Amino acid sequence: MRAVTLNLGRPDGRHVAYRMFGADSEFERERIYHLNVLADETVVLLGRLRGDLNEARRLLRDDPDVLEFSISTEDGQGGLVYIHARPPPEMKRFLELPRTHEVFFDFPIGSTDDGRLRVVMIGETNEVLREALTDLPPELAVTVERLGPYPDSGEHVVSLLTDRQRDVLDVALDLGYYDVPRGATHRDIATRLGLSTGTVSEHLQKIESRVFESIRL
Repeated sequence: MRAVTLNLGRPDGRHVAYRMFGADSEFERERIYHLNVLADETVVLLGRLRGDLNEARRLLRDDPDVLEFSISTEDGQGGLVYIHARPPPEMKRFLELPRTHEVFFDFPIGSTDDGRLRVVMIGETNEVLREALTDLPPELAVTVERLGPYPDSGEHVVSLLTDRQRDVLDVALDLGYYDVPRGATHRDIATRLGLSTGTVSEHLQKIESRVFESIRL
């Protein structure tokens, strides 16, 4: 089984899907658990956001392309978001690739350091994947990050992390942060990477949250 990792660019337009889950999102997107085109060519999406959820509700309520939505608040700043909407044409074409080619998407969907969606598309052979790539909508400005064997479970968890989070995790492991007894502090990691201790602490919290969520799901 083969897989290609795609980074979606910054499409033009202010569709609510891009405002909430695109590279220039007004919110902190944690991950997308499900994204699919229905028989009536509308789209359903389930994801987790952090930020001003009241503003998210306002955006969804006021957008004519949104047919229904719900937001389940978890801690006042983050929650699960369900959206049923009419999609932008280019996103609809992208999501229909599994209908027109022998490929499928791997979930959940993560993101890059600069906020672009990182999507893993799976197929039986490289040729099958390359055929699907020829039908990528140019408006999405998709770039290929990796083409190769489908990652095992350990690599899959790491694929949920941003590049910076992977750097922080690598240094934390190298310095023995997760050893028992602990062999390093946030300050040690920060010094190695040239970051503040607060930034390192925030990255480690997000890393641990994403890893634990992937295990739970």
